[in-house]
Amino acid sequence: MAKKSTYGLRLDQMADLFALGADDPDPAVGGGDDTTLRELLHEQLTCTAPKGSLLLDTLAMMIASLEGGAGALNDQTLSETLLSPQSDLSLIQAIKDCSKALSCTLDSQAETALARTVYFAAIASALLHHDTKITQSSYETLAESLTMLIEKQWMVPELIELFMQARQVCQRRAHEA
Repeated sequence: MAKKSTYGLRLDQMADLFALGADDPDPAVGGGDDTTLRELLHEQLTCTAPKGSLLLDTLAMMIASLEGGAGALNDQTLSETLLSPQSDLSLIQAIKDCSKALSCTLDSQAETALARTVYFAAIASALLHHDTKITQSSYETLAESLTMLIEKQWMVPELIELFMQARQVCQRRAHEA
């Protein structure tokens, strides 16, 4: 059975998501300087109430609508979920899938960069905490992508550490193959 691109969201839910983006008066969301991106990423990762953030609102709605009980972020921040070894693998997978889908639909370069960062953070989390590769990318390709993210001037320290550890796993597994 093919996955639907709307992740089971009804038309009214999709309209609400588009309205969230239209209502966002913050001009910084469209910006792309390193300081703005770092601040936006930190905010996305540490916010417990995602209202007003297209990225987090969309992730929360998509994850909540997934069949099979993938779980929810509950009262955890996105950072706590991605960095915790106790986070459920199905939730990490849902965050990855939703972030990937979202990154392909956003108009803002800053929001797209943040969604892609969350996508790779979920992959790194699954690799480190569950010893599971949740992407079809090779370990070599994944290590290259993580290296590029580590080198971003706007990357937050907690994700740099996650990406560095995951890159080591990728490099080790690439040499084992």
